[in-house]
This record gives sequence, C-alpha cells and structure tokens, in this order.
Amino acid sequence: MMGMRIKYVVLSVLLLGYSFRSTAQHKDSASSGFMFEFSYAGQFPGGEIGQLFGFNSNVQGGIYYKTQNNWLYGASFAYFFGNQLRNKGILDSLATSNSNLIANDGNYVGISYFERGFDIQLTIGKLFPVSLNRNSGILITFSAGYLQYHLDIESPSDWTPQITGSYLQGYQHLTAGVCATEFIGYQYVSKRQFLALFGGFEFTEAMAKALQFDFQSETKNPNYKYSMLSGIRVGWILPILHDNTKKLTFYTH
Repeated sequence: MMGMRIKYVVLSVLLLGYSFRSTAQHKDSASSGFMFEFSYAGQFPGGEIGQLFGFNSNVQGGIYYKTQNNWLYGASFAYFFGNQLRNKGILDSLATSNSNLIANDGNYVGISYFERGFDIQLTIGKLFPVSLNRNSGILITFSAGYLQYHLDIESPSDWTPQITGSYLQGYQHLTAGVCATEFIGYQYVSKRQFLALFGGFEFTEAMAKALQFDFQSETKNPNYKYSMLSGIRVGWILPILHDNTKKLTFYTH
C-alpha cells in the first residue's frame, strides 16, 4: 500500500516537472490582411467651396492592407453631395425676381441646385492599440489625391435653353485640384472579426482651380484656391485578416 502511494507521488512530481519544463501559451498579436470599408461623413465646407455650398454628405468606399505591425496602406473613392447653396445669385441674370426661369412655352420653371463632387485618394496610416486586442485602437491616417466638384442645376422642363449645353457649363463652377485628408479616430475589430467599426474626425484640404469659364464672374480664374471639408466619419469594416497569434514556449531547467 505504501509502495503504491510512493509511486503515485513520484508520478505526480514527474508530471508536474514536465509541465513546468515545457509549457506553452498564446499571446494576442495583430493580424495582417485586407480590410474593405464603407463609411459616411457629415461635412462642413470652408474656403472657396464654402462660399458656394453649405453642409454636405459624403459616402466613401476603400480597400486597405493592414500589416502585422499595424500599418495601413490603401486607396479610397468618396462621393459627396448636398442641396444647400450659399451663393444665391448664380442665375440672377437669367431668372425672375422670385428665382424662376421663363421657359420657351412662356411658363415659369423652378430651378433646383445640388452640390456634386468626388475624390480619389491613396492612404497611409497607423493603428495604436490601447488594449489586449491588437487589431483595435487609435487610428491615424493621411491621404492624398484628386478632388473635383461642381454645381448641378436641374430644371423640370426641357424648354429651358438658358441652362442647357455649353450655357449650363458656364454656371456649374466646375473645379478640380489636389487634396489631402487627415483622420484621427478609433477602430474596433472584434477578436473573431464579426464586428468591425471605426469613427473619428476628418479634415480634407484642397488646392483647386476652375476648369470652365464662369458666366457669373465673367472670368476663368487660372489660380488655385484653397478649399476644405471637415466633419465626423463613421464606417463599417469587412476584415479579411490572417491570425498571426504567436506561440511562446518557456523552458525550465
């Protein structure tokens, strides 16, 4: 009986020693792979574009590659739009006192104004984890590319030659140039990647010039002018990330 107890104690000690000699545990590590994003931003224009338009919406889609060191590289396309026109006198030379046009059939025609624009940018960024989840944290990105916008003028009637063809182009304020965007916010990607979101503050600056002759000012300004769009962006992420979990082994002698 005593011999069985001794054997049991010896076996327990050997197993315990083996477990201390070679044990393994997993440590969370940042994943690498592609992330597809779709987002919305509410923006307040300033500078040259701010003299023409008010608040606008911005929808954006992007594809990014995230490294194991939490660097991000990618590209995005954004389309922004709105219906708040600040410059009310664009068609003053054509419209009546109540801002209507007279069509060829002699009837008054109401006019609608819309902001339309887009940008294409390349992005580099860095994620700074603040918890054990290495795929989540403070996100800072910088983007640069091309931006273009114009005023879309619409009439319910086809009998308004004043705003068709080349005449319409003279009132559209078509403008384009280079742009840069800074973003700072927070990105969350759950460990199983079922839930992935981000949000933060965004600031876009552009140096752009008119591409067409402007009938309102009777000029085509060749100089680049400063514009900006600032606001809050929130979005959804589809992550396709590889698990880079590290396996650490500790040995005791």
